[in-house]
Amino acid sequence: MTVIDAAAANVGNDPAAVLAALPAVPCVPGNRLRLRPPRADDADAVFALFADPAVARYWSRPVMTARAEAEAQLARYEEGFATRESLTWAIAMAEDDALVGCCALFRIDSQHRRAEIGYALRADRWGQGLAREAVALMLGWSFDTLGLHRVEADIDPRNAASRGLLQRLGFRSEGLLRERYWVNDEINDTEWFGLLAREWRATAV
Repeated sequence: MTVIDAAAANVGNDPAAVLAALPAVPCVPGNRLRLRPPRADDADAVFALFADPAVARYWSRPVMTARAEAEAQLARYEEGFATRESLTWAIAMAEDDALVGCCALFRIDSQHRRAEIGYALRADRWGQGLAREAVALMLGWSFDTLGLHRVEADIDPRNAASRGLLQRLGFRSEGLLRERYWVNDEINDTEWFGLLAREWRATAV
């Protein structure tokens, strides 16, 4: 399929219309986990996630130090959906619906059919393929239901695990942005990745 053919196949999808029609953050089921809307009773789990220095090591904000920060974060998730500027999912285990991470689609640009993603998983769940499953569920929904043409991600270039995850999902590194984030009085570079809808579909087959 040529680039023009691939673009033409997506013309019928209108991200703005899809977003406007959503009554809530959609549930996206997987094999071992599901993506679901965050809830107020997730505050303790969200705090535990982002208060962990291992999880926050390459994050673009400092670790949380108070539960109130998690409550405020949940409120921002809700506000992001209300304005349709972002969609944040709880990564919840299928067997008990417990939150073990979060993933998000943000900076959604409906005109150009692109958005950015972010993700975080509890450290004791690393190495089990859960982050890949969760991000793949989010990408599948973003390309197939929302109708995006391009998804982007930026990571700390020292984060080899995150780079490996993106590459396994078909993302390509598109360059280094020098000294982009100040976190804990330290200036950090960021590495930019991109994934096109046709590349996702070729990888997902």
